[in-house]
Amino acid sequence: MPVLLVLSLLLVRKSVAPVVFAISLGALIFAVHSYSMSESRVRGLVGSEVLVRGVVSSDPVETRPKVSGSRISTSKTTFLMRLTEIPSETSLRIPVRVLIAQDLGLIPGERIELVARVIKSDERKVAALLIGRVGTLKSLNRPRALDSLEIIRTALRERADAIGGDSGALIPGMVIGDVSLQSPEFTKRMLNAGLSHLTAVSGANFAIVSAFLFTLIGFLIPNRKVQVITTVLGLAVFVLLVRPTPSVLRAAVMALVFLVAKLSGRKSAATNSLAVAISALLLINPFQAFEAGFILSVLATSGLIFFAPLIARRIKGPRILGELVSIPMAATLFCSPYLMFLSGGMNLSAIPLNIAAAPAVPFVTVMAFIATILVLPLPILAEYLLFLANIGTSWIVFLAGWSKNAPTFVSSPIILILAIAALLCFRKISYRNKSRIAIPILLALSLITLSQRLSFPGTQWRVGQCDVGQGDALLFNLGKDNAVLFDAGPDPKALDRCLDSFKVKAIPLVVISHIHADHYLGLSDVGGRYIGEVWSNQSAPSLGAFAQNVREVRAGVRASVGDISIEILWPESGVEEFDSVEGDGSAENNRSLVALVEFAGKRILVTGDIEPGAQQAILNRIPNLDLLKVPHHGSRHQELALFQSAEIFLISVGKNSYGHPDEGLISHLASLGRVFRTDKDGAISLSWQGRQKNEIVSARFMGKEWWRLSWH
Repeated sequence: MPVLLVLSLLLVRKSVAPVVFAISLGALIFAVHSYSMSESRVRGLVGSEVLVRGVVSSDPVETRPKVSGSRISTSKTTFLMRLTEIPSETSLRIPVRVLIAQDLGLIPGERIELVARVIKSDERKVAALLIGRVGTLKSLNRPRALDSLEIIRTALRERADAIGGDSGALIPGMVIGDVSLQSPEFTKRMLNAGLSHLTAVSGANFAIVSAFLFTLIGFLIPNRKVQVITTVLGLAVFVLLVRPTPSVLRAAVMALVFLVAKLSGRKSAATNSLAVAISALLLINPFQAFEAGFILSVLATSGLIFFAPLIARRIKGPRILGELVSIPMAATLFCSPYLMFLSGGMNLSAIPLNIAAAPAVPFVTVMAFIATILVLPLPILAEYLLFLANIGTSWIVFLAGWSKNAPTFVSSPIILILAIAALLCFRKISYRNKSRIAIPILLALSLITLSQRLSFPGTQWRVGQCDVGQGDALLFNLGKDNAVLFDAGPDPKALDRCLDSFKVKAIPLVVISHIHADHYLGLSDVGGRYIGEVWSNQSAPSLGAFAQNVREVRAGVRASVGDISIEILWPESGVEEFDSVEGDGSAENNRSLVALVEFAGKRILVTGDIEPGAQQAILNRIPNLDLLKVPHHGSRHQELALFQSAEIFLISVGKNSYGHPDEGLISHLASLGRVFRTDKDGAISLSWQGRQKNEIVSARFMGKEWWRLSWH
């Protein structure tokens, strides 16, 4: 590191020296922070249970129930805390994460104490994970100012809830980032439409809101300095209402950068301000460089500074029109490549929908902001203002409804990199030759990225193996956005993401092999999709809202759904007993429904979690197979004769402590045919055209790239 610092000072080119120096200094600071985390005093307490004190530094959120095989843990509350006291130490500032099955309505800035077990954490930005003991968490000091603002937030939420509907729920989300009133279905529609940033207190949302606020004040106050000062004061109040968490303060810094750019009117001043802001934020916390929120904040602010003015100047008409169009367009365009990099695709309608929503954003923000200030002293006036704000949010809700019909632009990171490289090359090509090269490149990129035949899952997919982690979920395509689903995995969000990928909108039949959480819990929320009959190995109140649809089935039950024929081969009575193997729930595993599916000339066996005893019992019932869903996530306990006739083997598995899948079994299956496993391949799409034995199967994979995993 010292060598790089010295080298940066000795470089001949002055323009390069600051870059090398900045990189070297940043690396040094990151190394110091990493070392301080790994060598912090709290690391010496790993494995012990101690009394600790600290300050809450993020909003507490409820975790999803965690599934481990047949078991479901209860949901807990998690938040970040700045640890200030541990045994024998009373002057610390160590970031930690707290996980506890107790919620006292904590707010950022509140000082607390609790008894917790200290364990090592893989999360980069914290020194340890504290598992709190229930009943020990106590509030020591709740800031009065923030507590008063919490009363205002609650009052606003209650008034918005009284308005009702998605439009009422959207109001507190847009003004203070409170999305607690929004339904999961509406949240998903906003995300699909590219409008979710309106309720996320991120750098992108904060920068756009501050830009609108600055534009609005500009019509009332002509003096530019007064405009900026007034906007800064308004943003300060806004920060307090939203809660001054690290992400909100970061967003406020980016908003101030934008205001400096507006005030100076010089690109150099804006560039310098942005560079100083980024450097300062990273010096304070270098781990932000790995956070999607920080990167999107920088990109959105860059778009507003460098690109929005260019767009606004080319739009005919009043200045306000140019601002309304240029601001969302610039922010969306600059953020879109990174969003594509993270998620593998983006909604083509995001930009026009943002432009259409833009006129409502300042209207809703101003009306709701004033209503928030007046909700306690003048509640009647606040209700009237919220009624006006509801007009704007109703328009945004209407726009979000278009997302279900919007086309999706599908792109791999490699294609994105090639596109950017091609555009950069244009800078070195004469203007005369650009047109000759641009058209073929654009056509080629369009064909590659827009062609559904080259994208996942393909237009002709027949079997879809979902990637739901350590669990099972298998789809059979009925056409017209319909599918049969075998098992639902442990995580509703993972199943919903899979159904979105395969564009499944209705499921006439769901087959739940057995009542273990890693096979049924995902059915608890299917994103508002139609669910028809549910087959299960037992009547299942655990299926919640779908319990009334459940039909208990046994061997011999047959059904035809579209072109698919299904026959249940096992269990016969549901009370069969076999020797247990290691793990949990052998008795229930061996009662799993086993189904023989005939589809487009192929025979597919879906096996649930049956173990060797049940496998041996059904061997004489199984005809020659083309495809087999390997039982119990590839456990080493298998009857190898079960696999002899199949050519394709699907293993649905995720991170686990059971040793699934067994490498010896994988080697055996690979000697018989092709093996696909979700822990390495991600979601899997299989298709075939002919009916001959050797014509199965072409496959596509979602992949397990780190950028896809980090975003969802």
